[in-house]
Amino acid sequence: MKSSILLIVMLFSCSIFSQDNFKLYYEETQTGYTIFADNGEFSPVSAKINFRLENLTSSNGNDKVFVVPAKTERYIITNLNVGDRKKRIKFGYESTYNHGDHNQKKYDTNFKYYLPFQKGAEYWLSQGYNGSVSHQNENALDFKMPIGTKIYAARGGVVVDVEESFNKSCTTGDCAKYNNFILVYHTDGTFAEYTHIKKNGAEVKIGDEVKIGQFIGYSGDVGWATGPHLHFIVFFQRLKTRETLKTKFLVDTGKKAISLIEKEKYLRDY
Repeated sequence: MKSSILLIVMLFSCSIFSQDNFKLYYEETQTGYTIFADNGEFSPVSAKINFRLENLTSSNGNDKVFVVPAKTERYIITNLNVGDRKKRIKFGYESTYNHGDHNQKKYDTNFKYYLPFQKGAEYWLSQGYNGSVSHQNENALDFKMPIGTKIYAARGGVVVDVEESFNKSCTTGDCAKYNNFILVYHTDGTFAEYTHIKKNGAEVKIGDEVKIGQFIGYSGDVGWATGPHLHFIVFFQRLKTRETLKTKFLVDTGKKAISLIEKEKYLRDY
């Protein structure tokens, strides 16, 4: 680029997940600039980028969502090409990013989940899908269990996030920011979150591969909770929201998989 060209760069990024292993950056080229992304996360990351350009054009368009594969460096987001080299150029961008593929629609609807507790145990489902207490318009499940109950992976995957530092609990939505959880990414692009684990209650860490039925942590009563329980949810992660999904679980001896019903007790004997 000629030194007479004025460049003003404005960068605004907002990460919605707690681990900040994703970054955007640019490099100068003979025709303008290339925008790259490094994704150090163990799942894809979706980034919505709104470019503000003067005398530059983006090869991939403005204001769109880009999906960057897991554990990827120097992923090309777009090329910015100069229009008139005799005029000044200016560019900036604002970005928001989060785990997952924002555009994904299909997943394994036939997968048979394990009940998320140990063999031989039996627990009440105190609140089911679209429950009246706190699950309105949400496909989430609450298993009533004492603090310190062992939690087991309902499905295999990789741990992409863990929060276990909080000890605060209350019965209003204001306490949701204090939720402790383990977040697991599945091979079909869905996520499972095991929520309200006790302080320092995770037995896995980010990057761990977990198998179905593996011990991963201890239940608790932390965050937005009306009493000790495990909040379990499977979802697609969108940029700022979650699309929660219904699942089926193996019950009793594991010979059949069913949709769980609120206020019923379920045995895992497999």
